[in-house]
Amino acid sequence: MPETMTLSVRHDHIADVPVLRLSGDIDLATRDTAAAAIAVRQRGRPPVLVLDLGGVDFVGACGLSLLVRARHRAADDGGVLLVVGCGRSVLRGLEVTGLLGVVQPYTSIAEALVAIGTIPRQRTR
Repeated sequence: MPETMTLSVRHDHIADVPVLRLSGDIDLATRDTAAAAIAVRQRGRPPVLVLDLGGVDFVGACGLSLLVRARHRAADDGGVLLVVGCGRSVLRGLEVTGLLGVVQPYTSIAEALVAIGTIPRQRTR
């Protein structure tokens, strides 16, 4: 019996920034779930949306395409999509398709927010 693929979706906020956390695989079997979750978050046209892929084990071609479309939609709406927490297989998929510079993943939410100036850097003494 084939294994059923699932994708877990969790909606959060950090410092008034919407965060969408995905876990599982983003592939043909789960892309509609991922697309719907992203669409819900982008519907309000937030200036910043964080897409946390820390729990994602695999992203297929349709998932990579979804990331690019979400990034373009955010830009078209005057916002930014920050992709964070990509594991090795997700980074590899972005790299081999030439999308690593397009999607621009960050290692953490804090790093992404600091990079775009949403939260100030903590000073060291």
